[in-house]
Amino acid sequence: MDRVNKILANPKFSDYLQSNSKAEESRIFCSHHFEHLVSTARLTWILLLEEDSPYISREIAYAAGLLHDLGRWREYREGGDHALYSAEIAAPLLQKAGFSNTESKLIIKAIKQHGDSANNNRHKSPLSIALNRADKYSRFCFQCSTREQCKKFDKQPHAYRLEY
Repeated sequence: MDRVNKILANPKFSDYLQSNSKAEESRIFCSHHFEHLVSTARLTWILLLEEDSPYISREIAYAAGLLHDLGRWREYREGGDHALYSAEIAAPLLQKAGFSNTESKLIIKAIKQHGDSANNNRHKSPLSIALNRADKYSRFCFQCSTREQCKKFDKQPHAYRLEY
């Protein structure tokens, strides 16, 4: 996990997390803090193991999970799709951490496709599908105090109970 730790040690990673935190200071719904990114990374790896995707390493799964929402702040500021912004932000972080071009392309594709706007499963890799599912499973909506106001509540896997 050396390369994942290089991502975490990169000052830009911390800057993007701070930008997300500032942009979400008054947000009452789910935030995109470090704990969400780590939970998504762990669940992505678990889902890949369950689906028997041996060609995707733990390091690749964790990199995708940790980077998938880093562009949220730009969506709040500029509109657009946070998944595309996150993929753009991820590219130099992956390169600096030492991921190969092939690995980076796989991770960036998964980040671009993790959102619900990329709902079509055609042309999605196992990593893309696992990341999308893990992102949803990382939320415990049934315990949320703002669930009545949330537009996504009924679509979440944990809307009424814990489920994996």
